[in-house]
Amino acid sequence: MTTSLLLSKITGISSAGKRPTVPPGASSSNGQHEKRSEFRCGSNERLFFQVVQSEDKDLIGTTLSSNVLNSSANDLKAVSEKNIPAGCVVDPWVDDSARPGKFFLSSEVRWVLEEESGAFSFGVELLDGAATDIAEWREPGLARQFWSFRCILNHIAMPGNHIP
Repeated sequence: MTTSLLLSKITGISSAGKRPTVPPGASSSNGQHEKRSEFRCGSNERLFFQVVQSEDKDLIGTTLSSNVLNSSANDLKAVSEKNIPAGCVVDPWVDDSARPGKFFLSSEVRWVLEEESGAFSFGVELLDGAATDIAEWREPGLARQFWSFRCILNHIAMPGNHIP
């Protein structure tokens, strides 16, 4: 495969990843339908979220297990058996095998959608914070480049996304 063909495929993929942040039927914390600004990588990783701020005081301190469906430098989409209302502040703990320890991040639940199965899909926006690893999360180091390249290869390998 030539470099220009790969670059054109990458450009097409990055454009295809931009769609409304809030899915139809989901409840949003601000009612806005924003556009994504970066490529999202599909995933099925186990991730833990701890609720640190909520109007429902019984939720504060709750840690729940979820599966991340996709992620980017600025947000995550996950699914869980428990509902976390839009507007809650949650701290996701992300393991990265290419880095010692976990990424400690802070995020706000932006939308929630109850699935037919009874599970809840939700999107979180990662927040800037001095006591978080957000700068390292967004840093385009070798591990991140590998992660992005792996996402691109997975997308190209999907049915219907063949290389001409």
